[in-house]
Amino acid sequence: MNADTGFETETKTDLYYAVHKGIRLANARMLIALGQADAADEPALLETLGRLSAHLDLSLAHLTHENQKIHAAVEARLPGGSDHAGEDHDHHLEAFADLRRMAEEVAQAGSDRAARLRRLYQRFALFVADDLTHMHEEETELMPLIAANFSGAEIKGIEHSIVSAIAPEKMAAFLKVMLGAASPSERVGMVSGMRQAMPQEAFDGLFAAVVGPDWRMGDWAAMERALC
Repeated sequence: MNADTGFETETKTDLYYAVHKGIRLANARMLIALGQADAADEPALLETLGRLSAHLDLSLAHLTHENQKIHAAVEARLPGGSDHAGEDHDHHLEAFADLRRMAEEVAQAGSDRAARLRRLYQRFALFVADDLTHMHEEETELMPLIAANFSGAEIKGIEHSIVSAIAPEKMAAFLKVMLGAASPSERVGMVSGMRQAMPQEAFDGLFAAVVGPDWRMGDWAAMERALC
């Protein structure tokens, strides 16, 4: 699932780079959508709130993968090594609960809906700010710690344990933002690697969900139009 990074050139997989780029893109899109939402347009507003719920589901899934697969492996070898990241995750869980509660209040609001929507937008902006800092720390502090203490094969094994635990429909959601956030060369590398590693039928089914049933391998322009 991950594109080439500096760790890849040293035979070490970067567990964060590609998925974090995708989450940054998804955070930015969601922040813009909430800022543009019109409290007076109920159908469109409810659609945006539904997008927020799906976004929080994806964010929670990513956090859970990190807790269960990455942090667990780090703690088994380096007790306390993931403590700071784990504390950030606890704060994220609190933010998810806040945002879901506030979104429900917006959906049910009457004359104060615009004010509640504005507060939801501001709360999400604060979450994004915290998440950007958190992801940077994972990439620049925790990943180097992992690279220094785990072999390339062990890190690949952690990545495989994450990927194999993701249901196909959730994988499609992750890939949409990861591929959308990737550079063209990263995108080619990611998709080409998946095509080599997956049975053809499984690959075709997954990318029909990601890009659409008419997409064909090698039509990178069409993928970019669909995802970027």
